Amino acid sequence: MKPSRFNLIFDYCGKKIAFNSMTCALAEVDDDFFRILDAVKTNHDISNTQVQDGQLIQKMKDGGFIIDDDFDEISFLKYRSYQSKFGSTGLGLTIAPTLACNFACPYCYESAESGMMKQDVIDGIYSLVEKEAKRQGNISVNWYGGEPMLAKDLIFKMSDRFIEICDKYGVNYSAYMVTNGYLIDDNIADKLKKAHIKGMQVTIDGPADIHNARRKLKNSNNPTFDKILTNVAYLRKNGFNVSIRINIDKSNVDRLEELLDVLLDYGLKGISVNLGHVKAYTEACSSISETCLSTEEYASESLRYQKILHDKGFDSDSYPYYPGVKANYCCADSTSAFVIDPKGNLYKCWNDVGNRERRVGNIKDIDQQGNNTRDIMMNVNYLLWSPFDHKKCLECNILPICMGGCPYNGLKFKHDPECEKWKYNLIDVLKATYVQKGQVAEQMAEQNVS
Repeated sequence: MKPSRFNLIFDYCGKKIAFNSMTCALAEVDDDFFRILDAVKTNHDISNTQVQDGQLIQKMKDGGFIIDDDFDEISFLKYRSYQSKFGSTGLGLTIAPTLACNFACPYCYESAESGMMKQDVIDGIYSLVEKEAKRQGNISVNWYGGEPMLAKDLIFKMSDRFIEICDKYGVNYSAYMVTNGYLIDDNIADKLKKAHIKGMQVTIDGPADIHNARRKLKNSNNPTFDKILTNVAYLRKNGFNVSIRINIDKSNVDRLEELLDVLLDYGLKGISVNLGHVKAYTEACSSISETCLSTEEYASESLRYQKILHDKGFDSDSYPYYPGVKANYCCADSTSAFVIDPKGNLYKCWNDVGNRERRVGNIKDIDQQGNNTRDIMMNVNYLLWSPFDHKKCLECNILPICMGGCPYNGLKFKHDPECEKWKYNLIDVLKATYVQKGQVAEQMAEQNVS
């Protein structure tokens, strides 16, 4: 036996706490734990340990804190990563039927274009979906933009066809939408449900004055804040799983608690609220770079607001946001996912939408294999980008929960992958989890006594 390379041990409240990033196991440990850990570290042998240690040894194995001598954790991570990248089943499509938008947000990274998706592109998507459904792969679609509700009739028409195809081959179909929420109306709920769009993400960027200055209409000075929140309340009332995204930077981070109180006034207690890290991903949004939080600053603010969200009753079951093991990172490094723009161009990352220099092909060329070498290489670069090519990742004891971070950033900064927020707030998250779990255990004990 030997200790895992992914053990992380720290002191808290007079206790020793152990975390393993390969399994995400968290445990309060004592001297017996360290005695066994030292035994396997020095001579790889636990045969001389006491009989009563057997149960603890098994728990340490289950938690990944000690492993077999012949188990290579890095090789296992590589296997799991490659399996997820290249062995995924099903098809995940992020479809932007239009890049047009009714908003003019200062941090938007997209190149605004008018126009809707044409029939030849739509037919190409139908063909791709049917090909995958015929192979018994489930289909998931995320409607994106621009503002997808500008193309709602097109979305409903395409959804009908997707559902028909999936029913024909007996596979599952699911759909989601990322929308600014402004164009929702009282007549839309039944159509959204018929299209199997059961969830939406809507962005609110602060109290009314901040939101209205950032999330503003292109051709009008009319405020958007109250209308969007009214629409969110309407969607929730009609059974939709709506989450609110708050894009945070230096200009609004100190007023988020004020926004949460307004959400309560709208009857939105319990709604999922997620913090988005505003970054100057592309040249189109470089003008806002000075107001962006660093990853370390974002990590600190994210944890602080998790506690506030929990205390105010927003999505409290997910507090604190506990790390999970990653295989691959996202759709960008998976062979089974694409982003499609109105022209039929295929991309691996949402950040690339509309930037034709970063496309990986076109939906109309799939059957004809008409992609050029540059397109193919962009796809290859995303799929083969790997944390295992970087020394700082290989030596990092939280690699399994990070996996080198965002592939888009990894390609952008080839010699220095950008670390995830876990590098800066993991210990604090684990401490908060320890406290929270202890409180839950105490409450359960009190209930059992009573």
